[in-house]
Amino acid sequence: MTAPRPSVTSLEILPVYGQSENRSSEDPLAAILDGATPGQVHYLFGMRDQAGRAVGPSGAGWSGTGMAAIDQSRAATGFATAEGLGRVSPAFTLQYCRAVGWRDQLAPAKGAVIADHGYGGRYINEWRPDDASPVGRNQLYWMREAKRLADGFGIGISCPYVLLFQGSSAKDQSGSQYEPDFLIAHEATLAQARALFGTAPKLVTVINGADVDTNGDVYAIPGVQYRLTLAQQGIIATWQRIYPINDQNAHIDGSTKVLVGETCNWAISEVEAGRPWNITYGVAKQGDLVTVSFALRPGEVLLNRSGLYDAFGGAATCANYGFEADGGIIEAIPDLAGNSVTLRLHDGSARWLRFAHQVQDCYALTDAAGYTMSAHRTTLFASESRESRFVSGQRLWRALPGFRGSLLGDVFTPE
Repeated sequence: MTAPRPSVTSLEILPVYGQSENRSSEDPLAAILDGATPGQVHYLFGMRDQAGRAVGPSGAGWSGTGMAAIDQSRAATGFATAEGLGRVSPAFTLQYCRAVGWRDQLAPAKGAVIADHGYGGRYINEWRPDDASPVGRNQLYWMREAKRLADGFGIGISCPYVLLFQGSSAKDQSGSQYEPDFLIAHEATLAQARALFGTAPKLVTVINGADVDTNGDVYAIPGVQYRLTLAQQGIIATWQRIYPINDQNAHIDGSTKVLVGETCNWAISEVEAGRPWNITYGVAKQGDLVTVSFALRPGEVLLNRSGLYDAFGGAATCANYGFEADGGIIEAIPDLAGNSVTLRLHDGSARWLRFAHQVQDCYALTDAAGYTMSAHRTTLFASESRESRFVSGQRLWRALPGFRGSLLGDVFTPE
C-alpha cells in the first residue's frame, strides 16, 4: 500500500533522544490536538523492522531480545495522516503546537512528521551509530527516508530542532560517561541534518529529573544536560522535576505530556521571536554568606509557589526553598524582585552546595489520586507563566535550574 501524498506544501521533522517519559500514550487530548491541526500532521508509512513488523508512529520497539532494527532494504512508501491515533507525547505535542502556530499565522499548508521516540530504559550511547543498539541508526534512516519521500512528492522539508528528553535510565551514570556518548550521538544527528536539509538543528532539552527516591544513585545527568545544552547554544525548555509523577517512579500521564510539549513549543516560539528564554544561575560566596542569583527575562522576577508540595509531603521536603549545604543552612532569604537568594551557612568552610537536588525518599508522599513528585524540589520559579491551550485549568511554568557542586573556600565549582 502506498500512503497518499500529503496536502501540505512543506513538512518539519523532529529527531528525538527519548526516554519512556516521552513515550506516547492513549489520552483523550489527542482528539483535541487533531482538531486543531486538520490535515497538517503525518507519520512515515511503509517501513518494517527486521522481523517484518510495521514501523509507524509508534516506532521500532522492543524485539524480545533487544531494540528492533528497521529493515533498511524496505523503503517507506509515503506520509500517512496522524489523525485518529489517539495518542499523546511531549514530542507529539510540540509538533502539533508548531502546526497550530502555523495555522494561527494563516499558514495551514505547513505540516509536521511525527514519530514515537520514547524508548524505556535506554542509555544515550544507544543513539551512537556505532553502538550495538539500532536506536541511533533507526533515527538516521528515518530522517533519510523522510527527506527522500518529501523530495519525491515535491514537498519542502526541514529539521530545525532536535529534542533531548532522556536520562532517567542514566541515574547511576557519571557525567564523564554520559557526556562523550551524547556528543558522538548528537554530532551524527547534526551531520545527517546538514547533509539532508542544509542546516544543523538547534538542541531543545527537557532536563532530566529525579524519580521519587534519590537514595543510592548518582543523578549527575541534570547538571550535565544543563551544561551541554548551553554549550550547544540550545534551548533549555523545562525541567522534568516540576511535573507530577503518576506511578511513584518517574513517569507522567497524558495531560502532563501535553503540558511538557506545550512548554517546549513556548520556549522555541520565544527564541524564534528574538526573546531570551534560558535561565542561568550564578553563585557568589563570602565566608558564611552565599548569594545565588538567577538570570531571568526583562521584567520577570522570582515567584514562590509556596503550596506546591502541600499534597506531596509538605514544606519539610523542600526546606530553605530547596537549597542545601554541607553543615546546614541557618536561613535562606529570597530577594524575589532582585532574582536572588542569600544563604547563611552554619559552616563557612562548607564543602558542597546544591539546589533542587535533594537526596530523599518521597515514594510514599502521594496525593489523593496517588500521584507523587520528584525528590528534587524547589518552590521558586520564574514569575512568567502561561495558560495551557490544551489542558483545561493548567498553566505552563518557567523552571529555575537546579544544580549541585563543590565549595573550596569562597569558590563554587558546579558539577
